[in-house]
Amino acid sequence: MILFVLFDFGEIPRYKTKPDLKDCEYVLGKYCELMLKREVFTFTKEEFIAELKKFCKEKYIELDIDVVFEILNNNSIIIFDYGKYRFKSSFWIYYFGAKRMHNDEKFREYIFQSKKYSAYPEIIEFYTGIDRNSDDALKILLNDITSTKNTVEEKLGIKEDINPLNSARWKPSENEIAKIQNEIGENVLKSNLPDAVKDQFLDKSYNQIRPYNQSIRKIFEDYSLHNLMQQIKASSTALRNSDYSDSELKKTLLLEIYNSWKQVAKVLFALSPIMATRGEATFEGAAFELYGDFGQTFEERLNRIVQVLPTNVVGYFQDDLYSSKMSPLFYDCFKNDKNELMKHHQALLLIFKRPRGWKQVIENYMTSISKNSYYLFDTVNALRTKYRYDFASQEELNDIKYLIKLGLAKHHCEGGKPTLSQIIKIKDSNLPKREYGD
Repeated sequence: MILFVLFDFGEIPRYKTKPDLKDCEYVLGKYCELMLKREVFTFTKEEFIAELKKFCKEKYIELDIDVVFEILNNNSIIIFDYGKYRFKSSFWIYYFGAKRMHNDEKFREYIFQSKKYSAYPEIIEFYTGIDRNSDDALKILLNDITSTKNTVEEKLGIKEDINPLNSARWKPSENEIAKIQNEIGENVLKSNLPDAVKDQFLDKSYNQIRPYNQSIRKIFEDYSLHNLMQQIKASSTALRNSDYSDSELKKTLLLEIYNSWKQVAKVLFALSPIMATRGEATFEGAAFELYGDFGQTFEERLNRIVQVLPTNVVGYFQDDLYSSKMSPLFYDCFKNDKNELMKHHQALLLIFKRPRGWKQVIENYMTSISKNSYYLFDTVNALRTKYRYDFASQEELNDIKYLIKLGLAKHHCEGGKPTLSQIIKIKDSNLPKREYGD
């Protein structure tokens, strides 16, 4: 719409030819292809005009490139910066690049085969948004994310799931906390993590700042974690934009995205002793740091880190994946998932985003899990956080309030689903104070 206004309604001197919007998108797509291949994103006016005039000549396109440059410059789509021009916002490069992918099969194959989309997830978002029916892209992304997820798992060296949360309780005892630590420790020691990481777990009082930092960089580089996280983002935005793609393909890709969330959590579970010791972990391209009070002792910090991992994993990826139009697909996957951690991730996503029908789905989930489980505890905490801080309508607040009381009633009462009278007995004083302006 912005380009339509600029090129079709913008003021252009009468002696100059008004450029056609489709032609402009086509040739700018070619220029962005060159930039993405060269990985050089600045240019002179002379380079820009010469390159596109040459391209127009090859394609027999009649287009005044000087006018195109003027329109882009006058409307700050491109800007002059340190002696050269560049696109003011990188999304223009991804937008025009996506148009080029749509028009040119060779460039489309280059983006997918080189996996450059991992560095530029936005180009996939624009590409799939052109016709919202890009089965070709979804199939490639599905294969890539599956392969990278398996690579991370293989190099981590822990085939089975790491999920100490299954044995966690609403308020774990010292023995249960020790059990969580032992489970994590056993997985760390039998993993392929570098010896410096294992040594630090075994001797928590030893200051290994230098080897720790070196090991973390190596972990990130060798375990393809950055690639997996970028492919999760690219796959998520592609799925979000693929309304009309094959239903089974969409469902398969969503499940693989959820599996990749679980794999990221698995790596973080393995690194949690390091976080508890140092308070931070810095990788190439990603950093994890503790904010707030995680406790004074190693045991307290480790317990708290493990408890908040699901919220952090979902919080990091949710905005790339979520669209209210996808709620039928979300609900179908949620209903059929048997893995406890994956199901809890999905429950948190529904609580954070609250698509139509979310209340009944979460109510069913809460009544299905154990009254003393970590999962019920964390679900209630997520609801309490949303009640306290989120911008929400009065109807949503009433739903959240009901579910908080449902969770508290289930925890304190015997049986499966609490009765309405048991829920009503939970006083409003158990609700957090609202801290968001209504």
